[in-house]
Amino acid sequence: MASRMVVLRRKLAAGQYELTHHAKEEMEQDGFVLDDVKGAIYAGRVVRTQRDRRGRKDTVSGTATDGRGIRVVCRVTPRGRLRIITVYERVR
Repeated sequence: MASRMVVLRRKLAAGQYELTHHAKEEMEQDGFVLDDVKGAIYAGRVVRTQRDRRGRKDTVSGTATDGRGIRVVCRVTPRGRLRIITVYERVR
């Protein structure tokens, strides 16, 4: 079975992803762009996994194009799409 990061990366590469309104707002507020989110998923790692009433969600930690730390909270939907739930700057 493929690792979780492989699954997330494949969904992203295939264009099978969506950003919530909240994720877009947070990206704008923190000065992140879509390339920052993609880069975090392509080169980052899962640092936290949670389960809630909707299923599993993962927090991916990576680096934005400007060198800042970024966290991306996402899940794979029942329809098989990668949903980016929120994005925020990782403060050390």
